[in-house]
Amino acid sequence: MILVQRYFFQQMLWPFITTVSALAGLALLTQSLTNVDLVSGYSQTALTFLKVTLLALPQLTALLVPIALFIAMLSGMNRLSADSEFVIASASGMSRLAVLSPLIRLAVYVMIFNLAINLFVQPLAYREMRRSLHDLRSDAAASLITPGAFTEIGSGVTLYARERGRDGRMSDVLIHDTRVADEPITITAREGFIVRSSTQSSMVLADGNRQQIDAAGELGYVTFDRTEFDLGEFIGPIDAMFFKESDRFLHELIWPDASTIARSGGPERAWAEAHYRLSAPLYNLVFVLIAAAVFLAGDYSRMGYARRVMVAVGLGLALRLVGFAVQSASAVDGAVNIAQYLVPLMGSIGALAVIYWPARVRPRRLPAVGV
Repeated sequence: MILVQRYFFQQMLWPFITTVSALAGLALLTQSLTNVDLVSGYSQTALTFLKVTLLALPQLTALLVPIALFIAMLSGMNRLSADSEFVIASASGMSRLAVLSPLIRLAVYVMIFNLAINLFVQPLAYREMRRSLHDLRSDAAASLITPGAFTEIGSGVTLYARERGRDGRMSDVLIHDTRVADEPITITAREGFIVRSSTQSSMVLADGNRQQIDAAGELGYVTFDRTEFDLGEFIGPIDAMFFKESDRFLHELIWPDASTIARSGGPERAWAEAHYRLSAPLYNLVFVLIAAAVFLAGDYSRMGYARRVMVAVGLGLALRLVGFAVQSASAVDGAVNIAQYLVPLMGSIGALAVIYWPARVRPRRLPAVGV
C-alpha cells in the first residue's frame, strides 16, 4: 500500500476496533443478565458466572463483527469525505480501485477473523460452556441446599447442612422426614454428599445416627457408618449431555452422526449451520462495498450524504434479514443452502455496479443569446 492507502486503512481500522469493542461489551452485558440465576439459583461464585458469560461471547462477536465494520466504514468515510480527502485523492490521480483497495483489504482481514471464530473459537467455547452448565445443573447440592439454612426440599422433608465444599461434600447434615405423619424420622450425619446417575439419585451419609418414632410412640435410635437417603422423589436422574449444532465443528456438521440426525429429524439443520458458518463472513465484504458506494459513487455533495447513508443502512439491514431468513429456510430444505452464499455475493455485485456506474452525462450549457 502507498502512504495514502495506508492512511485510509488506519482511518477505518480504529473506528472498527472501537465499534466492535463497544458492541461486544453491550452483548456481554446483555448475556450476563441471562446468567444471573447461576449466582442466585445455584449459589455459584462470580468467577463461574464470569466464565460462562465470556464463553458465550465468541458467537455474539461473530454476529456483531459485520455490523461493527459497517458502522465504522460509514463513520470513517463520512469524516474523510467531509475533509474532502477523497476528492484530493481523486484529483491527485488515484483511481477508484486504488481508493477501494485499503477498504477491501480491511474487509478481507475481518472476514478471515470472522471465519476463524466461526470454525474454531465458537465450537470450542460453546463446548466448554455446555460442559460447565451441565456440571452445574447436575450438582444437586448446589441447587437444593443453602449452607447454614434449613431448606424444605419437598413436602415433609427438611434438609440442613452447616457448610458445603466446592467438591459438593456437606458437613454436619440433618434430614427431618415427616412424610409419614405418625412415624417422623430424623437423620444426622457428620458428612454427606449427593450421588446421581442415569437411574437414581440419593444422598450418601457417613458417621451418623437415625432416630425414628414408631406407631407405638417409642423412639428407635440407630447409629451407622454409612447409609443412603433416597432423593428420587425430589430430583430426577442426571440428564445426558449432548452438543447442539452451534457447539459442533465444521466436519461434524457436514457429516453429522446418527444421533444428530435422529435428534433433529434429518441432516438439514446441521448442513444449514455449516453453510452459515462459511457464508456469514461474506457480509463483511458486502457491507464495506455498500458503505463505499455511499461516498464513492455519484457526484460529490457539499450538502452531505445523510440520505445516502439512510438508504445504505436500510439496504444493509434488509440484506442481513434476508440472510437470516434464508438460513432458517435452509434448515428445512438443504437445497436452499446455496442462497446463503448468493445473498451476500449478489449484494457485493450490486454495490460494485453502483460504484462503477458510468458518470452521468451533463448537458452542455447553451451559449447565451443576446436579445
